Amino acid sequence: MGATGSRHRFAVQVLPLTSVFVALLLLASLAPGDTRQVGALVHGPRDGRPNIVLIVSDDQRLESLDGMTQVQRLLVDRGTRFSQGMVPTALCCPSRSSILTGLYSHSTRVYGNGRVGGRRFGGWTQFYRRGLESRTLATALQAAGYRTGLFGKYLNDFSTFAPEGYQPPGWNRFLAFAGPNAAYYNYRLSDGTWHGSAARDYSTDLLAERARRFIRNTPRDKPVFVMFTPYAPHRPYTSAPRHASVRVDAPAILGQRPAAADLLPTAQGEWPLPPRQPDIATWGVYRHLVAQRELPSIAEAQTRALLAVDEAVGSLVSVARRTGRERDTLFVYLSDNGYLWGEHGMLGKDVPYAPATRIPLVVRWDGRVPAGLVEDRLALNLDVTTTIAGAARAPMQTDGLDLLGRSTRQGFVLEAMGGNWGRPAYCGWRTRDHMYLQWADGRTELYDYRVDPGETLNLAGQTAARRVEASLRAQAVRACTPEPPGFSW
Repeated sequence: MGATGSRHRFAVQVLPLTSVFVALLLLASLAPGDTRQVGALVHGPRDGRPNIVLIVSDDQRLESLDGMTQVQRLLVDRGTRFSQGMVPTALCCPSRSSILTGLYSHSTRVYGNGRVGGRRFGGWTQFYRRGLESRTLATALQAAGYRTGLFGKYLNDFSTFAPEGYQPPGWNRFLAFAGPNAAYYNYRLSDGTWHGSAARDYSTDLLAERARRFIRNTPRDKPVFVMFTPYAPHRPYTSAPRHASVRVDAPAILGQRPAAADLLPTAQGEWPLPPRQPDIATWGVYRHLVAQRELPSIAEAQTRALLAVDEAVGSLVSVARRTGRERDTLFVYLSDNGYLWGEHGMLGKDVPYAPATRIPLVVRWDGRVPAGLVEDRLALNLDVTTTIAGAARAPMQTDGLDLLGRSTRQGFVLEAMGGNWGRPAYCGWRTRDHMYLQWADGRTELYDYRVDPGETLNLAGQTAARRVEASLRAQAVRACTPEPPGFSW
């Protein structure tokens, strides 16, 4: 199935008791790995719809999930991890817009954070102007009877342009960072409260406590939807005070470096960057604003900042257990985008390369999702929306696939308007094995992940790759419609 796919609509359905009995008999006859095929037909407490806890971290690359022990024990070991979790647009606000709506950026038309794209194409302003706040997961789930709460980062520039006291529709409790972005300390929340620089103000901890309180205060017979969106491990990568001196091991990505002879010259003891491709335009130079010797400390700082997120996840599972909800809760963990730690000579996100587009993605729902399974099908951020809406039987139009079913895609679109440091707009097509990309200035890139997982050899224009390149380009042309601002084929 193509990346754009057909939009899915889920309708609320009340089954007769005979249907429930048949479904339970069918479930008993299936192997554990097949239970998700009939999960929507099986009724537990209430009507079989789960409570939902959605955790979205900020700028977390895939490998850093390995250091989160509670996420590993409580979600990965007891749920399904999608090893090919990805995002089509690797930037906070476009990705979060997709998570809230289940739509690609070419459908939301949210391409930037505000600083990127301005108010015309980026940030909360564009999301609001496009009328998207009336068709989010929150509005769909609230209409389906859920008590809904958001705790943390919403969309960039929210409260900068929103009227004082404004609360987006669909949320029974809305506690978001007020301002252009978010912070670890010295921040204001949308309820008007100011939080300073004391240890108790560390935002990951404070917001997790508010989320736990929301769950505790929700009647047991009322389905609850919690969206917990901490700032970590976003720059400046600040950890909680209790973790400041904790020794951490950054993910072992050093083993993915090119051979020593291909490394850039560095002083002894520094972490060499992979060589930049000869055809990377000048904008790539300006993205590398960090000394090479700082990269290991940045990787460690991000890993350390995730320790509080890990504890927060553990506490959310714990409060679900204490309130009798754990087995009836769909837990989803993902990041809004990945992060480059020196690949392509860059630090950050906002590019189509694998470290920026690949994300951690884990789903747990006891009895419905196989435990300890690693799925290798392509799974996108917008699929999370479709999956949640389907589990909740909440009517919602999306571009995504239901991860609890067997639907698959062969590839998906990569798309972005011009970005930071003069990065040109681009469109492309990503499959499990290949990535094709065309920049607005006409340059093209093609990588074969089967032999080149580090994206070090650009095959675009080579005779041996001509057929693959033509096929992927045709897919990109069909899917990248409408084209992002600043791009045309």
